Amino acid sequence: MKKLILIVVASLLFLTGCNTSASVIDSEKMDEVVNAIKEAYGDDYGPEVEIEAEMIKDVYQIDTDNLEYFIVEGPMMSLSTDMMFALLAKDGKVDDVVADVEAYQDYLINESFQYPMNMARVKASQIVVKGNAVFFLVLGAFDERTEVSEEEALDFAQEQVSIGVDAIESLLG
Repeated sequence: MKKLILIVVASLLFLTGCNTSASVIDSEKMDEVVNAIKEAYGDDYGPEVEIEAEMIKDVYQIDTDNLEYFIVEGPMMSLSTDMMFALLAKDGKVDDVVADVEAYQDYLINESFQYPMNMARVKASQIVVKGNAVFFLVLGAFDERTEVSEEEALDFAQEQVSIGVDAIESLLG
């Protein structure tokens, strides 16, 4: 009887372990998620330029050798901070990709020059990881209020970024 229980438990553990492939996202699904993000923001989706692999590696310091597929969009002008990274990590490379994106986020927040009007947006940026997909969002409507505290500006920016996070969650759970 103990042997049977051990076999059943081992089988369940094996099947559960094999089920991790269900969290693997492909390029088609990634395109669907990116479209959902854009639709969620509508006219407030600000990135205007698709970023090429060379710039991803040189400017954002993301090792493209760890990527299976990517869609990276950013601002046309340096005055804007709007950007969206949708990165599919190669097998076993999710942690490396996340580390690269975290390093870039840290650079944006702590080292890069930011216009005062953009600082809340940069601080509100979010990294979302779902299976082998890594997203980085600095998105949303521009806060046109002129007399707001830093906390109010950050709250507004966080609400805006959450629109994209919600779009990702709705498709990838």
